[in-house]
Amino acid sequence: MKNTTQTAAIAEGAMMAAITAILGLTGIYFPFIKIFTDMIWTVPIIVLIIRHGISIGVLAMTVAGILIFSMSNPIKALILVIQFGALSIFYGYSFKKKSSPGIVIFIGTGVALASGLLSIFLMITFFGPEQFDVVRLMKDSVEPMMELYKNGGLFSNPARTGITEEMVRQIVEYSVKIMSLLIPAFIIVWGYSVAFINYMVSDKILNKLRISTHPIAPFREWELPWWIVYGFIIGFGAYLIGKEREVTQLVTVGLNIMMVYVPVLFISGLSVVVFYMKKYFASKTFKIITFIFCLLFFQTIIFAIASVGFFDLLINFRKLPRGG
Repeated sequence: MKNTTQTAAIAEGAMMAAITAILGLTGIYFPFIKIFTDMIWTVPIIVLIIRHGISIGVLAMTVAGILIFSMSNPIKALILVIQFGALSIFYGYSFKKKSSPGIVIFIGTGVALASGLLSIFLMITFFGPEQFDVVRLMKDSVEPMMELYKNGGLFSNPARTGITEEMVRQIVEYSVKIMSLLIPAFIIVWGYSVAFINYMVSDKILNKLRISTHPIAPFREWELPWWIVYGFIIGFGAYLIGKEREVTQLVTVGLNIMMVYVPVLFISGLSVVVFYMKKYFASKTFKIITFIFCLLFFQTIIFAIASVGFFDLLINFRKLPRGG
């Protein structure tokens, strides 16, 4: 009986390794759908670990990596396995243990960040640092962008439009400067986005496969631990003090901390909005009107909803039990 179980595990492991390899190769050869293959690349290994244990999952991941390595660019294959291999094994183990989603995603963010930084280090090692000098690449993009605006006729009649080349250049250069300062924040946002999306997609697919997982609360009841508000306050304080005393490093630190918080606060605020819409404004007509309104005032709505998320940490608008 034991041999039969081992044979079944190995057979399923081989199948899952093949599926993982196919998904990886699809993302490498068709970059325009890579974002979608990356979302589900971890799922076969997760399923395998849940059913047969972590050793079979690691073995299948190794086989999949070798297949991708032998059938595509070896460096791209190595980077792909490094980026998502550890995350898939960790998530497989966590789903098997039915660990709390919040804790799993938090640790998964650390795993994704460590894997991403290791991938960047390998790419710099193989291709040279000049290929990944993001700040230089952004600065070099200013002139082509200005040329594009010029050819599009944006500056053809500054007297009528009030738009001059110098004005647009200043805006573009300032935007590039801000983006270059926020690179650390973008890396962290990438890390928790990868961790969050992979977890949620995996959970949905596992439920479709009738594999039991830790229940996730409805979106309208999602909340953040109240104490994380202090991180945003520290970031905002660092920014204000840096501005006041003209300490550039402090301003940069403050901006990065706040930038890391914005998407998280937006999701939290959106949960609050959905909670009250479900409670008081459930009609489809109202939802359609709200959607159109959000499209028309997109930037303002993002700021407003993120603000709701921030104040919900302090006030707990929905009166949900703390600790969710």
